[in-house]
Amino acid sequence: MTPMHVLTLAALLAGARCESEVRRELDVWGARGDAVIPSAGDPTGARAALLPTQTLGVWVRLTVDPRGEALVERVTAALIEGLRFGPNCEAVDAGRNERPVAQDAWTDAALAERLRQGDTGVILLWSPHMPLSVDAYGVLQALTQDMGIGLVAILDPAADTAYARSVALERGMPSATLRPLGGIELAFRGMTTHAPSLQMFAGGRFAGPMLPGYRDGAGFRLSIERALGGPR
Repeated sequence: MTPMHVLTLAALLAGARCESEVRRELDVWGARGDAVIPSAGDPTGARAALLPTQTLGVWVRLTVDPRGEALVERVTAALIEGLRFGPNCEAVDAGRNERPVAQDAWTDAALAERLRQGDTGVILLWSPHMPLSVDAYGVLQALTQDMGIGLVAILDPAADTAYARSVALERGMPSATLRPLGGIELAFRGMTTHAPSLQMFAGGRFAGPMLPGYRDGAGFRLSIERALGGPR
């Protein structure tokens, strides 16, 4: 997981009403209590965090407001469904929110399919608005080829697509690099906080934490080798 502020599930639930029932629903949805990623501070004083599950692209968001009332939400790229807790701690439907996913997006399903190939490689998030992230693609293209590993380049979903096409054409980047990130797995792991950002993978799993920021070829090689457990 991305090294962020440490938060335990116990601390998140401190003072929450219906704590046992909340924990039960977290278990039903498969939320991992050992990997709690706190969300940004809320002006109302609510505490919130994201919890991954064993299913790629499915996360659970837990929010506890200042009164101790909890909201548990199952989150995918296309759907958010929530539960609150009634006067007797019974689970109450808190509604569903469906969200469109662009047809050309690089989805969590695409990510899962790539990981299922079982090989080793690097996922790069780039943006045409960040020149060093464009440079990073060229550096990593040569580096991963030399290392004998794969490279998957994904467009920042906040980027201007027309400008991205122009930059890609100018720099000789293939059309596959123009697929915007449309899943939540990499986003919730912090990959959209900076461009460029890298996530290494090997054997069907993520390898090491998300890596933000530009490096030269030697710096990228060292970071990739550390994530993958040694020189290649």
